[in-house]
Amino acid sequence: MSSDDRREQLLRAGGELLGRRSYEEVSIDEIARAAGISKGLLYHYFPTKKDFLLAVLREETERITALTAPDPALGPLEQIEASLDAFLDYVEHHASGYATIFRTRGGGDSDIRAVLEEGRERRVEAVLEGVAGQLLAGGAASDSAALRSAVQGWIFFVEGTLLRWLDQRDLSRDELRELLRSVLIDSLRTAARIDPRLALDAAAAA
Repeated sequence: MSSDDRREQLLRAGGELLGRRSYEEVSIDEIARAAGISKGLLYHYFPTKKDFLLAVLREETERITALTAPDPALGPLEQIEASLDAFLDYVEHHASGYATIFRTRGGGDSDIRAVLEEGRERRVEAVLEGVAGQLLAGGAASDSAALRSAVQGWIFFVEGTLLRWLDQRDLSRDELRELLRSVLIDSLRTAARIDPRLALDAAAAA
C-alpha cells in the first residue's frame, strides 16, 4: 500500500471512530487498531493526536463540501432540499463526532477553530454561488454584506438546530428539513429587502 493510500485509510478509520464517539474518548491505540497498523506507524503519519484530528476534520470538511454541493441540474428549491438531505445523512451517521466538535466549537484551540471556520466559509460560498445565485434575479452579489451575513447566520443556525435535534429528536426529519429550508429562504428574502441591489425571484422561491 502506498503512503498516500495508507494515510487515506487512517483518515477513514478516524472519521468512522469520531462519528461514533467523541474525540476525547478515542485513543491513539484504538485508531491504530481500527486501521490495522501499529501505533508507531500511526505516529509516523501524524506526530500527535491533535495532528490526526486536524487531518480528519479537513478530510470530513472536504466530504461535506462534496456531499452538499448544489446540483445545477436541479431547481433552486430542489437544490436546497437535496443538499440538506445529504447533510442530514452525514450528521446522523456521524452524530457523536458532530455533536462533540460543534458543541465545543473547537474549544480553546485556535487550530481546530480555524479548520471549522474554513468549513463554514466553504459552505457559505457554496450557498452564495449556487442557490442564492439562482434565487436572486440580480445575481448572488457576493459582496453584499446583508446577503453574506444572512447566509453565514443561517449556517450557524443549521449547526445549532442540528445539535438540538440530535439531543431531542422532537421533530421528524422532514419537519427539520422544512424548517432549515424555510429559514434559508426567509433569510435571503430579508437580505434582498435590506440591500436594493438584490432582487429575490419570487416565483423561484415560492
